[in-house]
Amino acid sequence: MKEEYGYMRDDINQVDLAFVMDTTGSMGPLISAARQRLIEMLRRVAAAADIQLQLGIVEYRDHKPQAKMLTRAYPFTADLEQTQQVLMSLRADEGGDAPEAVLDGIVAACNELSWRKHALRLMVLVGDAPPHGVGTRGDSFADGCPCGESIASVTRQAEEKSISIHTLALTTEVEASFKEVSALSGGQFFASGQADKAIEHIEELLKREFVDLELDRRTLSQYLAMPDLNIELLAQSLDVPYHVASNALVRLFSRDLIEAREL
Repeated sequence: MKEEYGYMRDDINQVDLAFVMDTTGSMGPLISAARQRLIEMLRRVAAAADIQLQLGIVEYRDHKPQAKMLTRAYPFTADLEQTQQVLMSLRADEGGDAPEAVLDGIVAACNELSWRKHALRLMVLVGDAPPHGVGTRGDSFADGCPCGESIASVTRQAEEKSISIHTLALTTEVEASFKEVSALSGGQFFASGQADKAIEHIEELLKREFVDLELDRRTLSQYLAMPDLNIELLAQSLDVPYHVASNALVRLFSRDLIEAREL
C-alpha cells in the first residue's frame, strides 16, 4: 500500500495539455497570431498552479487529394522551450476545399499522444474550418469524413479517455461545429477574438482543480490507509466540512486515483 500511495502521490498534480491545430493554407493569415496565443497560454498555464505539466501538439490538414499530410503528432514533453519551438515551426500549407480533417486531428491526439493515467487531461482545438460532413458548402466529402468518424464518435473517444476538449474558433464558419465538439466533451467554446478568455479559462480551471492539492493528498492518504472510512468520518479526520471531503473524493475519482466504493 505504501508503494501504491507513493506512486499516486507523485501523480496527483499531473496535467497533460495538448494543442490540436489546423495548419492548412487557409490558416496562413491566422497561424502566426494563433501560435503566439498558444505560447502565451502554455506559459501562463505552467505558472498557474503547483502542477507537473506535459505539453503535446497535433497538427492536422486534410485527406488526399486535398493535402499530402493528414496529421502529425509531437509527443508530450515537460520541456516548455521545446513546445514553443514546435509551435513556431508550424507552417500553413495545402488544403483545397473549405472543410478540413478536424476529426482526424482529435483522434490522433486521443490515440497517438501518451496521456498519463492519472493526469488532468485537456485538449485545445484551434482552427478556422469545420470538419467534413457537417453541411459546409463545397465539401469534397459531403457524405462524411473519409476516416469514418463524426463529431459524436470522436468526442465519445475523448470522453472515454477523460479528455475535455476546449475549442477556439478562428472564423464564424467553424463556430457551430466547434461548439458541438466542446459541448459534447465537457469543454468550453471560444469564438474568434476570445483567445484571452480561453487562456483565462484554462488558468481558472487549473486553479480550481489544484487549489486544494494538499487537502487532496491528505484525503488520498486517509482513503488508502482506512478502507472502511465513510465520508462523514473522513471529513472528521481531515477536520473539514462534509461537502469539502466529498468534493476531494470526486476529484480523486475523476482521475482514477481512487476506485469507486460505497462511502
